[in-house]
Amino acid sequence: MSAITSEAQEKVQAAGKNLLLYIFSMMKTGEIHDLNNEAWIRPSEKLLESLDAIIRVERRSISFVVHEGIAQINSHALWLDRTTLEQAQELEQYLARREAGGIIFSQRPDEDQLKKFFYQFARFRPEPDCEDQTAALAEAIEADGVTQLKVAPQPLRLDGIGQGVRGVAALWYYSKGIAGIGDLLTRRPIEVKVARRTAQQLVDACAVEQDLLVGLALSGTNWTAERSAVDSAILIASVARGLGLTAIQCSDLATAAILHTVGHAYPNPDPDKISVDEAVASFALRQLVEGSSYTELLAQRVVAAVEWRDAITQQDEDSAEPMGPKPSQWGQLLGLCRFYLEEVRRGQGGKGRSPIQVGLALLKSPPGQIQPEMVNVFVASIGLLPVGTLVELHNGDLAVVSDVEHLRGRHLYSQRPAPITKPRTIFVERLRTSDGKVIPERQARVRLGEDGESGEWTVAATLSTEGNEDLVVRGLLRRPSTVLTQLGVR
Repeated sequence: MSAITSEAQEKVQAAGKNLLLYIFSMMKTGEIHDLNNEAWIRPSEKLLESLDAIIRVERRSISFVVHEGIAQINSHALWLDRTTLEQAQELEQYLARREAGGIIFSQRPDEDQLKKFFYQFARFRPEPDCEDQTAALAEAIEADGVTQLKVAPQPLRLDGIGQGVRGVAALWYYSKGIAGIGDLLTRRPIEVKVARRTAQQLVDACAVEQDLLVGLALSGTNWTAERSAVDSAILIASVARGLGLTAIQCSDLATAAILHTVGHAYPNPDPDKISVDEAVASFALRQLVEGSSYTELLAQRVVAAVEWRDAITQQDEDSAEPMGPKPSQWGQLLGLCRFYLEEVRRGQGGKGRSPIQVGLALLKSPPGQIQPEMVNVFVASIGLLPVGTLVELHNGDLAVVSDVEHLRGRHLYSQRPAPITKPRTIFVERLRTSDGKVIPERQARVRLGEDGESGEWTVAATLSTEGNEDLVVRGLLRRPSTVLTQLGVR
């Protein structure tokens, strides 16, 4: 996926917000005025101006969708302030009356097509026995000669296996975040605003499919600097959500994780004398020099990035006490996330270890200066069996941990007691029986701890995913062709 320039992104955001405003205005105009009324002129002109600005960047058909509080133009999620967010929510409710999700501009429409489309949309009333209101509306619009605009159906829900197309939101924001950070690494000075925006998008995605995002962060072998930044942000945001912090605090921590890892983009001035860890930490100090103003948040980011290595430093051989002052909680959490990722990916001798091995080792012997309580919270949030873990069940079935329902949803922020203290539910997708037979999809999903066909469903062993990556993908995305369609890949 290619990243557009920052300037182009800003143009899409500005034009997108105007498009949101004037689409809503055109719908209200269609309710009130006939087609020959002059009230159509100004909103039509403004809508076309916004659309032209977006087309100059995208150079293709434009899909505008509002769903579950998120307004999106093609692949761009709009960053809405309080006023535009309220407008988006009202527009979503208006679209929902027609069972629609948005509008597809297959080409630049003329004013006559615009007026006819919104007039039909606002005044359409389906027959009492109509089974598909969206299809009926589309037919009515096409019958009126409108071919340049189409009704976009409501996207399927993204909040659970068996309830929609799971994985679309997680895959999209994960890949988009990596592409964005890849662009960020090429800039001098580093733009904190881009890192902040990426962190906010990842935190938003965590609210929908946090467990799958953690699974993506721990899978695969392509460990680039930009991917490490995104993975660190996901892990630290997940723990913050488990602690019941606010969405802003989660974004602050994710931003710190991204900017710390970005330090790898700067060349080490003297590898013989300065370690990679020290060089990365020194990048934090560059933020002070390059920052436009000194703020408390900037100070916290700098301290956390400088401290992160101290948080996992081993104890002095001649002393039972850790060396130096204990790092701040930000520094400890950032260090723990990085340490966990390194152990899962490379472990000892360059060979990675399974999450359950790393998690148990952390619980048994917390590294360096990290408080045991911090380790407990971290492991409880991430889970000893995160999504994507390949397991053997008690009856010999081969399965993949596919769903962990304990830290999902936007209601978790600022929650007391902390969400991490509540029980969780773990689902697995059974793929093959012990004798190698494929398990039908309708029988695949089971809940650990429930009574099944051969007793209580339990995990007998965890297996290596090496060579079985295709099984993991099938276990997480049971309808990959539908996911590709929703993502616009085909």
